[in-house]
This record gives sequence, C-alpha cells and structure tokens, in this order.
Amino acid sequence: MSPWRVKGHFRRDSLFVAPVRLNGRSFSFLFDPGAAYLTINPDVATILDLRVIDNQPLLQGAYYPINCPVYQVPAFQIGFIHRTNVRIVGMPLDPRLDFIGLLGMDFLRQYRFTLEPDTATLILRPRRK
Repeated sequence: MSPWRVKGHFRRDSLFVAPVRLNGRSFSFLFDPGAAYLTINPDVATILDLRVIDNQPLLQGAYYPINCPVYQVPAFQIGFIHRTNVRIVGMPLDPRLDFIGLLGMDFLRQYRFTLEPDTATLILRPRRK
C-alpha cells in the first residue's frame, strides 16, 4: 500500500502543523509524537457538539496532573485517512496558538511516520504486521 502524504506547514520555524478535518470542518493540529494522546481544545469540542464518553482521564501536565474529558469524534480525516468514532482528549491549549489540537502517539502509533522538513510533509505508512 502506498504511503499517505499530508502537506502541512511550519510555525515558528520548528512546529509542524497539519490540516485535519473533524466532522467535515478543517482545523490545524500540531504533529507531536511526544504527546500521548490525540487532543483537542475543549472550546472546539463544544463548538462541534462532541459527546463526552469519559470524564476522568488524568494527564501529566508540565507542572501538575490534569483531569480531562474524552470525546468521541464521529468523523476524523487527515490526508486520505478517514476514521470514524475516534477518541480524542480535551486539553486546554493556548488560544494564541494557530492550532487547536495535537496529533499524539495514540493516533501516530498506528502508522510508520516520517516528517520531511524540506517539503513540510508528513508521511504516514501502514504498519507492517
């Protein structure tokens, strides 16, 4: 199977941001393999009327643990990858940033991924079985 190529852009010279569609609406997500979870700003989850499916996941923030809701996104798309009923953690993000979520390892680990800095392209390949 051919790899999927996702064209994004860099912010502040080192932050790779990729386009993601949630329920048919376009948003920018930060590629963050250091993040454990696919996350979204709770304000955006409210705008999208996402259903909370769990209220007590505990994440370790930079200084202290954070209780965060988990939402279910009926339609998630990045590039040509389409997923339904995706779990996404609600985590407050600085509103001054130009992205509303993080592409974390719970999503990324499903693929072999490469980031091409010179072309600002995220390449996602199916994992070998």
